[in-house]
Amino acid sequence: MSRVAAVIVNWNSGARLNAAVRSLLDTSDAEVVVVDNASTDPSVAAVDGGPRLRVVRNASNAGFAGGVNRGFAETATPYILIVNPDVRSRPGAVAALTGVLDRFPRAGAVGGFVNRRYLPRPLPTLGSLARENLGLGPRVREPPVGLARVEQPSAAALMVRRAAFEAVGGFDERFHPAWYEDVDFSTALAASGWECWFEPAAAFEHEGGYSADALGPERFMDAYYANQFRYVRKRMGPRSVPVLKACLLAGVAARSLVRPGRAAGYWRGLRRVMAA
Repeated sequence: MSRVAAVIVNWNSGARLNAAVRSLLDTSDAEVVVVDNASTDPSVAAVDGGPRLRVVRNASNAGFAGGVNRGFAETATPYILIVNPDVRSRPGAVAALTGVLDRFPRAGAVGGFVNRRYLPRPLPTLGSLARENLGLGPRVREPPVGLARVEQPSAAALMVRRAAFEAVGGFDERFHPAWYEDVDFSTALAASGWECWFEPAAAFEHEGGYSADALGPERFMDAYYANQFRYVRKRMGPRSVPVLKACLLAGVAARSLVRPGRAAGYWRGLRRVMAA
């Protein structure tokens, strides 16, 4: 029996889901569990996985965090690979991640290389979030050239030790429907003495951005910044939130000048975000 189960949280991912499932079945001996968040498209019906695939369906959209927690509850393996439905595993990737958790007993999670847009990051600070909200973008950092300890690996392809997951209480489902639940999880691991690692030899293909596209720009803005503020309140204290809202206001004003055709949408989204 495999020591690894792969959990894919699905929400209207179309043909991507079948490609993700097939890649895992073809490149590893992991069982695959698809947690479907009440999709309205035919993505689940199109999956051809055989006996190593199980599909569990949530009656409503439980969000990414809720889907991950359901996936852990539905499995019993010591290692669980969380995989986005727009990710495809390459040969040897799952085995490489498994090897890291075998080698380092305090490794609570290890991420693979999914592409250069989703490299490991430092955990957020008030300064880094202010810079992001102003529209200045993250500081450019060179990726690790080999196996390395990191603060926050990408959750697009993240293998988690069940003992670490249980020690921190899993993912916080208040981060709904997505964004910042993975940041919060990495923060919780660090606070509990668990390590996060990055293994670039574990290579995956990642499309990226499909969830944001499915939501649309205004709903994405609502979810993203509401969860950013939720993370800040939880980890940095409520007094930090007004600072980030002021930075976001300035950033939206600047973006509206650069892209006047999108200004109305920016301001509609901002009004809801500022009330959060």
